[in-house]
Formats: sequence, C-alpha cells, structure tokens
Amino acid sequence: MRTIGICASGPSLTLVDCETVRKHCDEVIAVNDTYRMIDAHHLYGADAHWWKRHIGDIARDFEGKCWSCEPPGQTNWGRDSNADAWGVTLLEARIAATGLSRDKDAVVTGGNSGYQAINLAYHLGATRIILIGYDMCWNGGRSHWFGDHPKGLCNAEPNRYIAAYRTIKPADYGLEIINCSRTTALDAFPIHNLDDIFKD
Repeated sequence: MRTIGICASGPSLTLVDCETVRKHCDEVIAVNDTYRMIDAHHLYGADAHWWKRHIGDIARDFEGKCWSCEPPGQTNWGRDSNADAWGVTLLEARIAATGLSRDKDAVVTGGNSGYQAINLAYHLGATRIILIGYDMCWNGGRSHWFGDHPKGLCNAEPNRYIAAYRTIKPADYGLEIINCSRTTALDAFPIHNLDDIFKD
C-alpha cells in the first residue's frame, strides 16, 4: 500500500494533524498556503495568481516539488507568471471532465486545487489517499485556516465544489480515499478520525 496524505487549507486543519500525516504517509501534498504548516514533499496550487503572490516565500521556504495546471490556450499562466523559471511543473487542466485523469500529464480540475491534488496523488502512485483540511464549509466564519486569501485571489464559497468530488469513484482507479478532516461537509468519501487510521 502506498499512502499519500493531502493537507488542504480548510479552517479545521491543525498542526498536530499535519504532523501525523507527515509521520505516517509515504508522501505528502500541501495545497496552497498549507506549505507553511507542513514540510511536504509536493506543493499544489492551481492559480497562477496565487503563485505570483507567494513565489518569493516558496522559493525561500519550500524544498519539495511544485505543481500547477494550465488549460489549453494558456489562459491561467500568462506573461507575468513563469512556471519554468519558478520550478513549477504544469499539468494540462481538463476543465470539463469528471473523475480523475489517467493521463499522467493532466488533471481533472474539479474547480479547485484540493480536487486536483487528489488527481496528482493518483499520478504519484497512491493506493490510499488521506485527506485533511477538506472542510468544504465555513468554520468559525473562515473558509481557510489562515483566513481569506488576499484581495485579488479567489475566496469562493467552500461548499460549491462538493458535487465535483462526487464524480470521483475511487474503486475505478484502485484507490481508497479517506476524509480525515476534523470538520467537513465533503460526503464523497468515507469519513474517519485520523488517529483511528494511524493507530501506533
């Protein structure tokens, strides 16, 4: 079994949970700002504007592999965002598709980075994926553990993406996906307590 943990940026995410995932998983993917909370192997962020805002800190503080996506026609990464220079590997964004892309050079977008990180974990050879910080709901008036993204970046309603996740049928890909988020509205995968999954 190859277990990959994905740490998204929901408001229930805790440092303790990040440390548990880092200790027990073969690899860890941090989604967006969550690279600041965990020493992850991979960092995934879909939005080129997010990368432009954070690339200085990422270059200084993050040592893992960086990933994003680009729709055909290059509508996401533009003249002022340089994935190659920043060391970001771009995967083809399949916007209208559902489920997961089996093409290792592409991801189904699902409208958000957390969804795409699941597709990346599949490409990285996961057979079991552990999700934390996938709240998909407001918690304490926040949609992210760090508050809102700065002005100019997307702060969408967190539950708008739930329907897309329901199109992922883990068994079709030889996957087990377990949602261990402390608080969650995401009902697409079994929900378990993280400590029960990784009993010492």
